[in-house]
Amino acid sequence: MQINPLGRNWGSLVNWDGLGKLYAGVTIAWTVALLAGIICLVWYRRSPFVRIRNLPIAITSTFFLHIYLVKILLAYTTNGHFLCSAEFWIMSIYLPFGIALFQANVTQLRSVAEQQECLLLRQTSHNGTPALASQSWFRRVLQSGSRLTQAQKSYIFIAIGMIIQLIVTSAIYATSPTLQGDWSSYGQIPFNKGQVKCRKTVEWVPSAFWQLFWTWIYGPYELYRIRHIRDAHRWRLQTILCIVSGLPGSPLWIASVFSKAFKPVNPWFVPPMWLAPGIIVMQFATVFFPIFEIFEQRNSMLKRVDSFSSTGSTLRATSFISEKGDRRQPRTSTSDLFDELNSASVGRLYSMLALERALIVNPTPLLHYAAKKDFTAENIVFLTSVRDWRQAWASAPRNPDTGKVTEDAQVRLFKMAVEIFAESVDEKTADFPINIEGHMRKELARIFSPDVLNGLSGFAVRKIRDRAPPSLYSTPPATPWADQKKAGSVTTTVTATPPSSADTTFGSLSSNNSAVKMVMSESKPYRLEDRPDLSPQTNGRGIDIPGFDEHVFDEAESSIKYLVLTNTWRKFVELREKDEEGGFDFGF
Repeated sequence: MQINPLGRNWGSLVNWDGLGKLYAGVTIAWTVALLAGIICLVWYRRSPFVRIRNLPIAITSTFFLHIYLVKILLAYTTNGHFLCSAEFWIMSIYLPFGIALFQANVTQLRSVAEQQECLLLRQTSHNGTPALASQSWFRRVLQSGSRLTQAQKSYIFIAIGMIIQLIVTSAIYATSPTLQGDWSSYGQIPFNKGQVKCRKTVEWVPSAFWQLFWTWIYGPYELYRIRHIRDAHRWRLQTILCIVSGLPGSPLWIASVFSKAFKPVNPWFVPPMWLAPGIIVMQFATVFFPIFEIFEQRNSMLKRVDSFSSTGSTLRATSFISEKGDRRQPRTSTSDLFDELNSASVGRLYSMLALERALIVNPTPLLHYAAKKDFTAENIVFLTSVRDWRQAWASAPRNPDTGKVTEDAQVRLFKMAVEIFAESVDEKTADFPINIEGHMRKELARIFSPDVLNGLSGFAVRKIRDRAPPSLYSTPPATPWADQKKAGSVTTTVTATPPSSADTTFGSLSSNNSAVKMVMSESKPYRLEDRPDLSPQTNGRGIDIPGFDEHVFDEAESSIKYLVLTNTWRKFVELREKDEEGGFDFGF
């Protein structure tokens, strides 16, 4: 391969030798590969493991980093035909901004993990928090900041850092004649010599500081914060690779600029090229790790397409109630759950029938896996909530003349459905809205949105909910209306035994299927009408909304159930099989 013996000599001609062509070829090939990868991510943006990664920030950080990468890859080929001032702006803005946005994307992992943990705790614990109304306005303002997710807090911090960086960079450029092309302080020197000296001034030190801060301070801090996360998406591995690969770049770049020891290699491997390996690793992991999971999922689904299609008959909660009306005692561990599935003749573990039985017998192990490893706990919460709501509808008191659910029971069922919609479906109130088709979400919004207080986040809805007795939001009963008494004016309440807190390992998870029953209380009960996050349309006169019946959630439930079957449940069973083979630690 022919190489210019002078290397990058700032001459009048570009270096279109063998090495220059190699750099240009690598630049073009990597740009095309990245573009194809980004198009693939956008195409599969609705996939659960792509959806949680904050794709806009990931793509933006990749774009900023790529601008700088193209510049340094072509530095030898262009042979210095690139203005020092332009390089200063790219070095001081595009590279640090790209790294900062990448760190913001990294924070998404920690934020999602913590939010999923909170979602899990809400399902396994009933400890309320103080109501907002009982606090001073100043304390409410302070708590409004604490309600931000870790990602949102990091975005604010990073945005402030980027603004400061932009102001400092602008001030340095405005006060530096050298960066503006005035090299009179060096005497009468040719243009190419001025370009060389311009790149070695103290004005470049802040740009190195920004890079060192994001890579050597904020990056290791993020590694420390995610040290306990063990996700199923290799997201933590991706983060470790990206941050560690970026550590050597800045020190080597500074050393190559100011140390004579690097002088023999600088003409052919320019100083900023030491940053290229870390940038390429960051781009590769950000774009291609999710793509690898996409194809991995497709291959796994092709292997088990027969199991997925063997849906069997739909199981109902009443199948697990004995003739005396007593609910079976739930099995509390993952081992017990799979023993139950294997002994129940439900067919293959990857079938829909096995998933449905697991959701009824004991969904807690699957919920823990979804929250701690797969980050899809919202799907399990939605399925179990709909299951319990449907049980309540099936056992609701009915008019003996028409056979329809009584108006009072219908009002209560509607409010329970509104709670499910607000916590799991509505994009304005749910922390993690379930991933359903747009027409399904619009139809549910048409029915339930008017009864959800506008502008409240899911956190605020939960704060209001916490004013109610914990039993109100416990698992609905198998026969919820059994003990009703006939009276002229009565109010329905719920009493429940709170479930024991679940352990963090699959081997000792406890079920949250409480023994619950409906009673008629003579004391002053908590009324659902008092909840300010719901504004009932009916005022106790029954529900007359087109589309609201016991099948209102059927379409969304089927969609989410298939999504869980082909994603979370598949990986959950695979992990169990690895555990049985002794090749994997099933605990967290």
